[in-house]
Amino acid sequence: MRVRRVAWLCVFLFFRATDCRGQEAAADLDHVVQRMVAQEGVVGASVLVARGDKILLHKGYGFADLGLEAAAKDETVYHVVGPMLPFTGIAVLQQMERGKLSLDDDISKYVPEFPLQGHRVTIRQLLNHTSGIVDYHYLGDPIEATSRQPKALDEVMALYAGKKWVNEPGTKWDWSISGFQLLVTIVERVSGQSFAEYVKRNIFTPAGVAATTYCDDFSLVHGLSRGYRKFEKGYVPANENDMAYNADLRFCSTVGDIYQLWESIRAKRLIGPKTLEMMTTAEGAAMHMSPQDPKAQYGFAIILNREEEHRRIGQHGSLLGYSGSLYDFPEDGLTIVVLTNTEGQNAYAITRALARAVLGLPQLPAPPAASAEKMLEDKPVSQDERKQLAGTYVLKLERLTPGLHDSFEQYRRTFRVFDENGRLMIQALGEGPERLLKQQEGSFTTRSKPRSRVSFVVQGRIVASMKMDPSDFGVPLSGERVGAGDPQTFHRQLQ
Repeated sequence: MRVRRVAWLCVFLFFRATDCRGQEAAADLDHVVQRMVAQEGVVGASVLVARGDKILLHKGYGFADLGLEAAAKDETVYHVVGPMLPFTGIAVLQQMERGKLSLDDDISKYVPEFPLQGHRVTIRQLLNHTSGIVDYHYLGDPIEATSRQPKALDEVMALYAGKKWVNEPGTKWDWSISGFQLLVTIVERVSGQSFAEYVKRNIFTPAGVAATTYCDDFSLVHGLSRGYRKFEKGYVPANENDMAYNADLRFCSTVGDIYQLWESIRAKRLIGPKTLEMMTTAEGAAMHMSPQDPKAQYGFAIILNREEEHRRIGQHGSLLGYSGSLYDFPEDGLTIVVLTNTEGQNAYAITRALARAVLGLPQLPAPPAASAEKMLEDKPVSQDERKQLAGTYVLKLERLTPGLHDSFEQYRRTFRVFDENGRLMIQALGEGPERLLKQQEGSFTTRSKPRSRVSFVVQGRIVASMKMDPSDFGVPLSGERVGAGDPQTFHRQLQ
C-alpha cells in the first residue's frame, strides 16, 4: 500500500512540476509580448503560440478601441492583412486539383481584358510573384489618393493595368499584390462564385472556423477592433477602406481562427499532400527573394524563410491600420499567430521575438531609440511668401534603395501647397490638409511628420520644385511644380 502511495505522489509531483514549467513558459512569453508591444508602439494585439498540441499562450494586449477604452482580448477580431494571403493560393490550388485550371495557363485565357503588352504571364508566376506586373499599392496617387474609396474588382485592376512592366515575367522575384487581384478574378471566373462565397464554402466551412468573415461596407462585424496609425505622439484612426483593395484583403478574423485554418492546411483537409509540398517549395526566380536576406524564398502565396537555422513558412503584412503575422516552424512543431490594430510590421516583429524565445535563440537587438524631438518652430510666413510657394507638385523617389521593391520606380505622389485664410497649408491628394510650420533655417515641417523637412527651389520669383527629406520610405521625395495650387489643378492629376 505504501508503494502505491509513493507512486501516486511521484505522479502528482511530476504533473505539478510539468504544470509549473508550463506556467513559467507562458509567463516568459507574456513578458516577451509586453516588451514588444511597448517597443513597437502597438495599440492592441492578440497572440496565439502553439507547440505540438499545446497552446502556450493565447492572450490579448492593450486596447481594441482607444476611444471606448475597450481591452483587446484573446479572440478580438481584426482585419487580417498578411496571414489571409496564403488562402488565396489555396483557392487557386484547389481549382488546379479539380482540373479547372493549370498553373502554366496564360492568364489571358481567364482575364483577356488585362493588357499584357506583349508579355506572357502564367498563373504560376502570379502565385510566386515573378510575373513582373507592377504592384499598384506602390504607385502612389492611384491607390493612396483613393484609399478611402470603395472599388469593384475591375476598378482595382484599372489602378495598374497598362502600367510599365517592372521585370520580364519569370526573371526576378518582386512583390506585387496586383497578382493577388488577378488570382481572385481567375478563381471567380472558373468557379462561378464570388470570392467571398467561394472561400466560405471551400475553406472556412471545411476548416470549421466561426469568427472569420468577409468584411466590407455592407457588413457589420461584431467584436471588430479599430485600426490606428501613429500621429504626433499618439494615435489616430486609420480611415482606409478595405474595399479600395483586393477582395482577398477584405476578411476579418481572430488569432484562434487563423490558427485553426492553418491546422486545416497542415492536416491536408484543404489541399492534398503533393499540392501542399508544391505550395511550400520555391522554384526559379522565387528561390531568391532578396539579396539582403539570402535565406528568404517564396512558394505559392507563402514566404519560406529561416530563423537562424529553424525553417519557417507563413506570411506577414500591414495595411488599413492593421498588422498580421502567421508563421509555422514545421520541424519544431511551433506555430505563432499575431494580429494587431496598429500600422507597421509590428506583428511580424512580435512573432520573431516569440519564436526566438521558444527556440532558445538570442533576443534580437532593439531598434535605436528615437532621439528627443526638438520643439517645432512656427515662424511667421508673409502673404508674399504664401503666394510664392503655392502650387501643385508631383513628387517621386529620388532613388531606389535595396530595401524598396522595383515598383517604387513608378511611385508618384501629388501635393498642393496653398493659402487657407492666412495659413500656409499642404495637402496630399486624397488626404486632409495640415499646416506647414516654418523653421528657423527656412525649411518647413508638419506635426504629422516632424522629422521630415519640406523645402522649395526658387528660380527668380518662381518656385520650380519641392522636396521632402526624408519621406516615409527613408529617402527624399522631390518633384516639379506642375501648376497652381487651386482644387481644379490639384485634382486634375488623377484624371
